[in-house]
Amino acid sequence: MSRWRVCEILCGILLVAWAGSPAFAAGPKVAIVVDAKAPTLERTAGTELAGLLGKLYDADAKVVATIPADETPTIVIGSPATNPALKPLAAGWPKLSDQGHLVRSSKLGNRPVLLVGGGSPVATLWAAYELGHQFGVRYMLYGDVIPEEPAPFRLDGFDILLEPNLKLRTWRTVNDFPIGPESWGLEEEQKFVRQLAKLKYNRVLISVYPWQPFVHFEFEGVAKQSSLLWFGYQYRVDGDAAGRGVFKGAKLFENPDFAGKTAYADRIAAGKRLVGGIIDAAHDLGMTAGISISPLEFPKEFAAVLPGAQSVHQLETLTIGPGPMQKPGDKTLHALAQAQIRGYLDAYPTLDVLYLTLPEFPGWAEHHAEAWKRLAGRSKLGSDITLEKLTEAARNRKTIASGERGVAAFRGNVTALDFLQTLLADPETLKRPGGGQVETVLIDADPALFPVLDRVAPAGAHTLNFIDYTALRSVASRELLADIPTRKIPSSLILTLADDNVGMLPQSSVTALHELTADLRKHGFEGFSTRYWMPGDLDLSAYYLSRSSFDSGATPTQSLHDLVAPLCGEGVVDRVQLVFDHIEQATALIEKNDIGFSFPIPGVVLKHYESGTEVPAWWGEVSAAYLNAMNEAYRANQRSRLEGRSFTLYLARRLDFAFNYMTAMEAVKKAGIAKRAGDKETHATQLQAAVDALHDALNAQAAVARSNSDRGVIAVLNEYGYRPLKKELESLEE
Repeated sequence: MSRWRVCEILCGILLVAWAGSPAFAAGPKVAIVVDAKAPTLERTAGTELAGLLGKLYDADAKVVATIPADETPTIVIGSPATNPALKPLAAGWPKLSDQGHLVRSSKLGNRPVLLVGGGSPVATLWAAYELGHQFGVRYMLYGDVIPEEPAPFRLDGFDILLEPNLKLRTWRTVNDFPIGPESWGLEEEQKFVRQLAKLKYNRVLISVYPWQPFVHFEFEGVAKQSSLLWFGYQYRVDGDAAGRGVFKGAKLFENPDFAGKTAYADRIAAGKRLVGGIIDAAHDLGMTAGISISPLEFPKEFAAVLPGAQSVHQLETLTIGPGPMQKPGDKTLHALAQAQIRGYLDAYPTLDVLYLTLPEFPGWAEHHAEAWKRLAGRSKLGSDITLEKLTEAARNRKTIASGERGVAAFRGNVTALDFLQTLLADPETLKRPGGGQVETVLIDADPALFPVLDRVAPAGAHTLNFIDYTALRSVASRELLADIPTRKIPSSLILTLADDNVGMLPQSSVTALHELTADLRKHGFEGFSTRYWMPGDLDLSAYYLSRSSFDSGATPTQSLHDLVAPLCGEGVVDRVQLVFDHIEQATALIEKNDIGFSFPIPGVVLKHYESGTEVPAWWGEVSAAYLNAMNEAYRANQRSRLEGRSFTLYLARRLDFAFNYMTAMEAVKKAGIAKRAGDKETHATQLQAAVDALHDALNAQAAVARSNSDRGVIAVLNEYGYRPLKKELESLEE
């Protein structure tokens, strides 16, 4: 028999088999009813839901204005106030707050109808995203993950009603450092805000600094000239840079919106487009937007109009603040602070909230005694609240800012609060360009002042409070939360998801976040604001906070299961749990022993080369924790469903980076010890080992880099680690 005849027979068999098999079932036809006059966010809810159903079930989902006459499965979007189609279906419609939302099955005659709505248009949008979540979609910070095997499509059996137990869910962005969102362009920021909306966060806080290119103002003939990002440091990513492929041939690592822009005017214009675009993106999704500034810090060029101003020393000396010559009532200081605030309000007229941050390392303590007298008198503090008692509370607490540092912080706060009460009492300070006053929030009041916060904060202000640098350290001083009179002044807490001092290594503190959110509910806080730099490791933290804000019974373990099972499959959940258990172990060890271990600043690597007589024992524990986590992540990746592998592979390669980073630091330390001992052979061997391990670490990071934060880590460690170590090795070989 010829080959052609064999082919004919086989083809015939296949055709018969195909003809005898059932046709592939088409996806369901679904009508999504949104009133023609519905608010924009409700129309967005309909469009988003139609898109999700198409991806999940290949559904023919169409947004229509009225309920179809036929028996088409129907979803009705909105509320009885916004969608007339709901009125015959809304018997028993519950009283919902402006954040309350529901997914509820109903019937119109014999036809099943699903109600997806809320007490406001944005709550209706959350209800649409909640339905997607119930079908198995997971909204990750990096994008949506659609399950290959979603829950069966149905409209019956739903009876979900959600009201928040934490009403203000704020996500912070911009910040500082190239490893954080300061390096993101508007496109990346907009994408991220969309994911936050799906997770039901309802405010974006844009945290900026005086030396950044996000505002221009002038005062008494002096014009702002500072327009720096990440403290003015530069990061070469060309030549011999490890992992350089992620930079696509660029010579310098830059925020893409500022690439090639060196003129001040061009950088300010780019900065205003970026921040204004973030505000617009938040508003488009029903979120509010705030900007945080430090009202008592100014770019250093304004020293010319503030005689005797003191320089503020952080990583670099880029700002000034009031000095001994300026008392809190100083008119020039008042006018300069007002000009800076006015600059932001004029630049961003649609801003909802202005956050005013008290200095992290406050000076200006010279005037604290007289400032206290005015503050106490104006605030009507009783004789039982004395300066001496509060000073001792600041000295004796357990936080990092304790002892003499705590006393200095407290005294600086007293002077600053005396000044701010007067500044904000002037109606011109917070006046919007179009009229009315912008809402204000006071950030970072000293914990010694917590019991009297409602009286010492500027009139009408809310507060956003800080306990300590990490979630675990905040838990250790959780008793301070009970001191804040939350029923007299609306208050939130800063929740650190990942600390910049702990740095570039993977971090997780979900267990501590669980403890703190329970405290927030217990003590009547209105909500929280996140604090982090790198978002890549934070999907579990973001998901836990999202779900627990509407379900006080949510736990970290259950949240991990609910997040991971639809992505990766039930058989992978235990592996991923072990991954995060090991990361939490490593995070706690670093916090306890050296909180600045991988702080992304000059010297982050070479400090280990230049000091010490032995490798700390706890480094080995951290290294082992990251190694164990990495192994579990790779096992999880092998077992994961296809759609979950991006999540597990990212974890695995980030942990690969962490383990190799720890290996490199151990070799760096040993090389330095050998150098000081005059052991040239060990010196050279360990330097080579450090270079090799750091090269492997950066390539592991590069393999899964999906944000400019990921790329920022590679840029920073090339500049402060890989390139200097190679130079030292080459010098030694010569």
